[in-house]
Amino acid sequence: MKICVIGAGAMGCSYGGLLSRAGHAVTLVDIWPEHVAALNTQGLHLDGVVGDLHFPVSAQCEVPVGLNADLAMIWTDTNNTRAAAEAADRVLAADGYAITLQNGIGNVETLVEVLGKARVAAGSSMCSAAMRGPGHASLTHRGMTSIGEIDGGGSARLDGLLEALQQAGFEARIHPTIMSLVWTKFTINCSINALCATSGLRLGELARLPAMDRLQDRIIDEILAVTAAKGITLDEPDLRGKVKAHCWAKFSRPSMLQHMEAGKRTEIHALNARLVEEGRSLGVPTPYNDAVACLLQGVEHKRRDVAGRSEADYQALEEQARNEPRPPRS
Repeated sequence: MKICVIGAGAMGCSYGGLLSRAGHAVTLVDIWPEHVAALNTQGLHLDGVVGDLHFPVSAQCEVPVGLNADLAMIWTDTNNTRAAAEAADRVLAADGYAITLQNGIGNVETLVEVLGKARVAAGSSMCSAAMRGPGHASLTHRGMTSIGEIDGGGSARLDGLLEALQQAGFEARIHPTIMSLVWTKFTINCSINALCATSGLRLGELARLPAMDRLQDRIIDEILAVTAAKGITLDEPDLRGKVKAHCWAKFSRPSMLQHMEAGKRTEIHALNARLVEEGRSLGVPTPYNDAVACLLQGVEHKRRDVAGRSEADYQALEEQARNEPRPPRS
């Protein structure tokens, strides 16, 4: 199978690298030039639950137009989904298709807008991974990978992908109602990621702090109200129990916390902020999710500001503010 992995971060390298090692023709695409250079000159260093592997891969900073790929795997963060979809359109064969295994909701819809419904499939990964440096990623947990056609069920093309994933060492399945599973992962991420990112706490620390545990309960209350109003049947019948057990048992750092600490943009708009939008359209109040989303955006702005430049001249900013009219509230 000829595969183009768009977004060769930790997860993209893990999936793309292992698929390449299993004998598939994989091209990794990422905008980080030092990472791409390391992949091409030194190969991929992939460690963690797979052991300590070093093997050659093919990587580029731009999608190779005319590749005629059978499959484009979208692993960018949700801020770059549209650009990834447009890149997939340039790289796919006429009968090729794209699959998104990203966090959040809205990614499938964006791909459909660009590529058309017939050329899009969806998935959900319970694997975890982290970048260690240019050309070096760790697969820290190897969980179930679920794939499916967006209207439900499987297909011949997904049978081929399923076989490829299993050959590469992934536990994988075709899910009969994949969008239900996508929404389930979305709700789990909404219940955890922003709380860790704003507080700096790991999952197990979050679960053991009563104030944060109570706040998580209020967030879950709103999530369940929105999904019920939207008529969505979650793949996990006991969302609260699943979230609480996961947080108690794990002391990992979710990707949103990792992005925050690195001064990178988070995916809050595709998680809690998106839930707030869904609630507003349905007439379901979501004040706790709204507060967490707003707070995170403030903390994110400060972290990115600090990461990007030296301390601001606040006296000069105050002088500027005296002559700057305050905009009307929206």
